[in-house]
Amino acid sequence: MTKGTKVALLAVTAIAAVSSVLFLKQGGFGGGHGEFDKALFIIGLPWAGIPWPETLIKHDFVWLIGLPFCLNFVTVLLITAAFRLKRRSGPPVEN
Repeated sequence: MTKGTKVALLAVTAIAAVSSVLFLKQGGFGGGHGEFDKALFIIGLPWAGIPWPETLIKHDFVWLIGLPFCLNFVTVLLITAAFRLKRRSGPPVEN
């Protein structure tokens, strides 16, 4: 794993940790009325802004922190894999 990938995964994890601390300090999500609700929503973007199915948004922690963390983590891994594939294929050969 490259240094850049490690840094990106650490950043994703740190952001989720900060969101978790804010969420727990506030005592949950206040539906826009809590002290940290705006910050929690902004930190979770773009994933927090997607209209998820009812089963996922039933628990605030899932759609606001858990889901964005998982999707960001997977996104970093997919981007890393794409760069590796591109690097392996090398420059196009001209005839």
